[in-house]
Amino acid sequence: MASPLTELNKEQQRAATLLWENPFQALQVVAGAGSGKTTTLVAAVSSAIEHGFSQEKIAVLTFSRRAAQELKERLAHHSIFPQFCGTLHALAFKILRTNGSKKRLILHAHEKKAILLRNLFSHYEHIPQNILLRRGFLNPTEEKTLEDTFASELNSEGLLDFDGMVPQATEILIAKESPSLFDVLFVDEYQDTSPDQARFIEALSPKKLFVVGDDWQSIYRFRGADVTLTRDFLIHHPNAKRTMLLTNYRSQKKIVRLGNRAIRLSKSYVKKKLNAHHASRATPVCYFTEAETAAEVWKKFCAHVFKDRSLFPEKTTVLVRTNAVRRLIEKTLPEGFEVMTIHKSKGLEFDNVLIFGIAEHIIPHRENDFDEEVRLFYVAMTRARHTLAFVSWEKNQKRSAFLPFLMRHCKLRYF
Repeated sequence: MASPLTELNKEQQRAATLLWENPFQALQVVAGAGSGKTTTLVAAVSSAIEHGFSQEKIAVLTFSRRAAQELKERLAHHSIFPQFCGTLHALAFKILRTNGSKKRLILHAHEKKAILLRNLFSHYEHIPQNILLRRGFLNPTEEKTLEDTFASELNSEGLLDFDGMVPQATEILIAKESPSLFDVLFVDEYQDTSPDQARFIEALSPKKLFVVGDDWQSIYRFRGADVTLTRDFLIHHPNAKRTMLLTNYRSQKKIVRLGNRAIRLSKSYVKKKLNAHHASRATPVCYFTEAETAAEVWKKFCAHVFKDRSLFPEKTTVLVRTNAVRRLIEKTLPEGFEVMTIHKSKGLEFDNVLIFGIAEHIIPHRENDFDEEVRLFYVAMTRARHTLAFVSWEKNQKRSAFLPFLMRHCKLRYF
């Protein structure tokens, strides 16, 4: 069977081989949207084996079971079977079990934590649970009290929560001071790591560390992801190098260009410029109206679409910022349309994308860090292969912070 390296462009080949051909300990591959990240990762594992590293001393980590399954299948296609290929949490749980822990995993930790929080701080009893548990809602003293009490209760009941697995596994690794479990550690989607997860990765102490990700696509701050771990990787790892994948094989040129411009709305990011493999097609369109509510806008927009179905291709994916907006519009989707949140769309791609909700407090969302809202905006637009459109509105001249940008760089249509 041909080596996976034969399928790569020069950027990808460099990324897949650089770490094994040089003495430095770690390599960060900054993989732009649609740049062949997974293909390069599979080739890098193959290249490590070709350079003498044993499959039995290799681990491949990612953050979702779906991604882990895809990696397993693609590696198996090349007869590669690492000692471990799965989620970071699955490895942490395995380490705990291997070292004698008999704690059971708690399935509804959020509900248990919310009950505890209300018992500890009765003055918050009127606050909805989703807001109560939001990162940053409690002050630091309250947060520490909650976490310490929660950990103590779980421990006394012989339970383990999903997030608690990782620091506990880290403590075991540090305490043992034994030879590392793996010679080579690959980490996919590194931009999704939290500080606890980064410490766990360090505690595994591999001889070679290969991480791949893109700070432009870091959108899981609410789960604890810290974009600075990716952005400042070379500061945290002095014996490391960085290389980039800059050719976008997914989107046509005008979409790639819009994405390159959009990311500059944020204050801090790894500077790069993606190049499009595909030629230009339709210019992205921004549909604009004046209205009071999202429901009113969607109804008005659907009427506009039904009047002229040539405006949209047969199959269009509508991306929205929140589940509340998704529920609002999914009852009235025109035929051939599907809807999902931007977070849910991460890692997917579609021929035609319509981003609904470019309005004050919706996109960008008022309750999130602005730079992360820019990254969500970027992730949404880079899901599209062929056509990209936005639905925007204002009321009483109040508008989304992103609307002036879209009006400058897209074709504007009123409805």
